[in-house]
Amino acid sequence: MVNLKKLLSPNNENLTISNGPKKHSVHEEEQEEQGKGSKGEWEHVGPRNKTSITGQADFVQTPITSIFGGHIRSVIYQQSSEESTTLQPFFTLQLDIQSDKIRTVQEALESLVAKESVQDKLKSHSGKAPSCSWLHLKRFVYEKTGGCQKLIKNIEYPVDLEISKELLSPGVKNKNFKCHRTYRLFAVVYHPGNSAKGGHYTTDVFQIGLDGWLCIDDQTVKLINQYQVVRPTAERTA
Repeated sequence: MVNLKKLLSPNNENLTISNGPKKHSVHEEEQEEQGKGSKGEWEHVGPRNKTSITGQADFVQTPITSIFGGHIRSVIYQQSSEESTTLQPFFTLQLDIQSDKIRTVQEALESLVAKESVQDKLKSHSGKAPSCSWLHLKRFVYEKTGGCQKLIKNIEYPVDLEISKELLSPGVKNKNFKCHRTYRLFAVVYHPGNSAKGGHYTTDVFQIGLDGWLCIDDQTVKLINQYQVVRPTAERTA
């Protein structure tokens, strides 16, 4: 898709979309004062006239990114220093579920954006949610010895998931209505068994025409009820 866009617009240099300002030419960059920030960085004035240095990662805008693409905003606070902000695009949110305190998808999302101390700095995360969100529960944990273990624990997830305003970036949270922060579950991928070595996967998918759920296991497809989807067993972990 990216290559086709380049063929359709061979002279278009604005294929990359960023959350930052318009990119400068090399000549314009040379004229900027030294120390104002490298390419991909700019100074942002936030609430109470506080400034922060913001960095970005570019990605090519396609119909795929417009549906599945979101952004994670990481801010590092340090005493007597400007805030440092990084905007990182994502297609899948990687959710750490190792903590015993995490038993639901909501708790895993809250843990993802929780503030953390890094040496003498404080780091926080927030985000811009995509239209269609993929959540990845990190069940495979790598050990220092090089082995890999699978986390066998039930993580609850609802059919309707509301994203808390606290998880969203400041520029987004005040513009979103509740209906724009609510997701409807449409598919779940499972990894059966207790071992991390096996590679078999199954999936449940909501089929609009049937107004119901289908369980797909290789060539076997059967109808299941919604209760079976949101209440997976230890042998069938999402």
